Amino acid sequence: MIARASTVNTPVLAAGLSARAIDPARALGGARAVDAARPVDRLLAVYNLLLAGLWTSVTVAAQPAATGSGLAFELGPGKASLLAMAHLIAAGIPLLVGRLPRSPGFGPRLLRLLHEVYPLLLLPVFWLELDPLIRTLHGTTRDAAIMLLDRAVFGFHLDQVWIRAMPQTWFSELMHFSYWIYLPLIFTPPIVMVLRRDAVGLQDVTLRLLATYVGCYVVYLAFPTAGPKVFGVLFEGASDGVFLGLVARAHETGNVYGAAFPSSHVAGAVTVAWLGWRWFPPAAAVLLTLQAAGVLMSTVYTQNHYAVDSLAGLGFALAVQAWVVPTLRGRQ
Repeated sequence: MIARASTVNTPVLAAGLSARAIDPARALGGARAVDAARPVDRLLAVYNLLLAGLWTSVTVAAQPAATGSGLAFELGPGKASLLAMAHLIAAGIPLLVGRLPRSPGFGPRLLRLLHEVYPLLLLPVFWLELDPLIRTLHGTTRDAAIMLLDRAVFGFHLDQVWIRAMPQTWFSELMHFSYWIYLPLIFTPPIVMVLRRDAVGLQDVTLRLLATYVGCYVVYLAFPTAGPKVFGVLFEGASDGVFLGLVARAHETGNVYGAAFPSSHVAGAVTVAWLGWRWFPPAAAVLLTLQAAGVLMSTVYTQNHYAVDSLAGLGFALAVQAWVVPTLRGRQ
């Protein structure tokens, strides 16, 4: 069961989300807003150490990364060593930023805000880094196993059947909109917490999002799958549409090879819905839950994921929120 944060009857924010009375000591910039030993910092340090170890293990040149990843370069031992060193340094950053000055003023307040959100700012960097690292560590993906699992669960590949059965432009646009809106959706909870100046809420949002995405990234590094866009039988469906085009352009700039199982789109959207039930009014939480359902369906319809990828993303996110995050905090 999702534990809701306490709320009070206060004016409604312009975005339609209720404001909450914030104790000055827990506000961004408050005296107790900075904790040098937060679970999110420890999690980030461990992940950086993992990446440092993986890059250190690279002793031969890698295959070029996919053009869409933004990291299309030949990766030799020299560059791998530099990346390993960068992650070793990054692992120590939480120990430094956790001791930021607590004095008033715009500068210290801005630094403390960065301290709260910097783990989320690193997620796009970690995402793009997956492509060359996966190609370096693995000669192939595990799609054959996932395709067998997908057929065993459903009896057929839903990603190949659904888009053929419903190729109408209006439905294609609805599905591609649900897929595209995922990215701005992810930024909603942290932006709301910053506007509220709620450090405690922002810390909860940051930890839960980071745990979900870092968990997915670790699975990709150990068990990469490319998904039906690479190994499936594709059906074009609708030939035009605003959101169809937006999704296509997004794939050209930010797609990562080997990051299909579990679906991080679904896992992230489910995490945002979970946060909605913890921190937002019920009406907003319902909307976020409906959108998470839309993301789950659209990842399959658009043939970006096998159906089992999306179900795994759902289960993975629920497990992280219900058990992993409380464990990281040291309480059940």
